[in-house]
Amino acid sequence: MNEKPQSRPPRALVTGGNGNLGQQVALLLASAGFEVHVTVRDEAARTSLAHSTEHGATIHVGDLSREADVKRVFEETGAPLAALVATVGGFHGGAFADIDEAAIDFQYLLNLKSSILTLRYAYPALAAHPGGSAAVLIANRPSLSSGPGTAVTTAMKAGIVSLVKSVADEWKLQGIRVNAVAPGLMDTPENRHAMPDADPSQWPTPTQVAGVIAYLVSDAASIITGTVVPVFGRG
Repeated sequence: MNEKPQSRPPRALVTGGNGNLGQQVALLLASAGFEVHVTVRDEAARTSLAHSTEHGATIHVGDLSREADVKRVFEETGAPLAALVATVGGFHGGAFADIDEAAIDFQYLLNLKSSILTLRYAYPALAAHPGGSAAVLIANRPSLSSGPGTAVTTAMKAGIVSLVKSVADEWKLQGIRVNAVAPGLMDTPENRHAMPDADPSQWPTPTQVAGVIAYLVSDAASIITGTVVPVFGRG
C-alpha cells in the first residue's frame, strides 16, 4: 500500500523578526502551523534571537534597504511563500523644523524603501503558492489621519498605505492579497520608558496587533485585499 507523501506546511517570512511586533507575529504564525522564516539585520541580532526565540524560526541576516540582501534572503527562504509580513521600520519624533537630511534618509530607508524592496522581491514566491497568498505591511495611526511631531515617519508610512492599495489591485489576478495594519502607539518596554506618565493600558500590545496580522494572512481573510486595518487601542 502506497502512503501519500506528507504535505509541507505553508511557508511564511516575517521581516524584523527580532522586533517586538515581529517576534509576536512569528510566534502566532508558528502556532498556526506555518514554517516560519524571519530576518534580522546583523549577526549579533541573529545570535540574540536564536537564544531567546520560542518559535523555532529559520533566521536570515540582511539589510532590507539593500537590493542584493533582499534578493538573497528570498533565495534562502525559498518558494512558494504563503505569507509575507514586513515589520521592519522605525520612528523619528520631533519638530519638523528641526529635522535634518540624515534623519530623512534613514526614515526613508528603514520604513519605505525596505518595504518596497521586500514586497517587490516577494512576488515570485507569493505568486507560486497554490490557492493564493498574502502580504501584510505596517503603516501607523498618523498615516490615516495626522499627528504633530511625526511628520517624516508618517510621510513614509503614508507611502506604504498607497503602496498597499496600488499593488493589491495589480496583483489580485495572481491571487496575492496585500494589506496593512496601522497600529497606534504600542505597549512596549521602550514606549513605557519613553512615556512614563502615559497610561499603557490604552495602547494595543504587540500580541494584539500580531493577532490582526495573523488573521489577515489566514484563509478566513481570503476576500480582504487593498485595505489598511486601524489597530489603535483604546486611546
